[in-house]
Amino acid sequence: MSIVVKFSMGPKKNWFHGTLWNQDTAEELAKNIAMDMGFSCDVTGGYLIFSFCPEGFLWMSFQQGKMVGDCQTNIVGPGFHAAVIHFLELFALKGEFTLRIEDRTGYDKDRDFGKLKREYFHRWFKQLLEDALEKTQSGGEQLLCWPTHYYVPEEECGVVTTHIRRFTRDEIFRMVHSGISMAFAKDFFIWNEEEKDAYYYRNSALVLLNQECYFMPSARSLEDQTLNRRIIQLLEKALQKDRSIPFPKEAYREVCDLDEHPPLELADVCEMHMQAGIGCRRRLLYRTIGNLCFAVPGNFLYDYKTTGSAERYYDGREKDWHDYYICGVKSHQKADFQHRIFEKDNICKTIEFQAGSANGTIAVYKPMEKKNRVVYTVSALLTYEDQTTIVSISTDRAEDQDRAIALIYKIHTTTYNDQLSPIGSIEEKESRE
Repeated sequence: MSIVVKFSMGPKKNWFHGTLWNQDTAEELAKNIAMDMGFSCDVTGGYLIFSFCPEGFLWMSFQQGKMVGDCQTNIVGPGFHAAVIHFLELFALKGEFTLRIEDRTGYDKDRDFGKLKREYFHRWFKQLLEDALEKTQSGGEQLLCWPTHYYVPEEECGVVTTHIRRFTRDEIFRMVHSGISMAFAKDFFIWNEEEKDAYYYRNSALVLLNQECYFMPSARSLEDQTLNRRIIQLLEKALQKDRSIPFPKEAYREVCDLDEHPPLELADVCEMHMQAGIGCRRRLLYRTIGNLCFAVPGNFLYDYKTTGSAERYYDGREKDWHDYYICGVKSHQKADFQHRIFEKDNICKTIEFQAGSANGTIAVYKPMEKKNRVVYTVSALLTYEDQTTIVSISTDRAEDQDRAIALIYKIHTTTYNDQLSPIGSIEEKESRE
């Protein structure tokens, strides 16, 4: 069972001597208080989202004259749970609000951090390990505590992927049957103690390494540079706090090399052993658009300029580059496969295939010169239910066309269906390419 803090707060009758209280003033106050307290605060879709640490978010919205929200804390750890309670109380104090908290752990009243860890978080963690072991034995789902509405990492037999790193079945078995499974909590929870200790900084870095790091040079993009440097900063802060904790030396040196950052001396530091390694983006990841799921190389960047139901991924290289475009189009009726698209002189060959329950055709195009470089393109058209999908993969190397076809073959139908608005006909989408 998840551990959640729910709350509501609103101004007292004499709030700021008659200052108008509405959504705008509430959001402005929240952002100012967050800044004063050292937390980031974003406004998205009517929600205020406070970021405490990786995976540590508190959601708040303005409803019927009050600020209301909730926060799931069990994945991040008991230290985060305590920090949320303290934050809400200070927020209410600064804003002169009446605060109501719903916290089944009782920490908001008794401040017993030992009980919070022992009776709630460590008990939940023990049950999580037992459930994970059972799932690996039965061949069930291999994701635990993974962010919702995020990419799905490529599965590996006998490996469970969590928010912080991947664990082999053998590792989980040893933790469950060790008799001291609680001792492993500090390697799972990001924020296991009240203070931000060395484990907090190391584990924050592990989450970034596991979920977000592309393991690509900082020179490739600002995103790579920001991630690489943040990881280095967190890991070096962990060493500054305590050099005796197990440390991901190999990953640290790799990211330092990618950022051209001189690594610290680690001769006296103990290696953190991870049987499954770390870094989901070293492998393929899966994205869902509508009712189809697509395999994308994990080190590809996402083009944030794409809009609607279109997505573009690219590796950002000047040579041996790759560009991956996906577009799903909904209609108001069953999708009609348009064969005329493949009746073009610049197509070398076509390949019909099945992607789960979807029908598809791959087209291999003749090399084309664009901006003084030769471009090789493989595209596919797929229809399933009311969705028509175009996939296009381009590269500057002829030998990579087989790799592009292999990626297309990994497309499959899914029961999960993102909301795609009917955009219009496939001809309209073609004209935009």
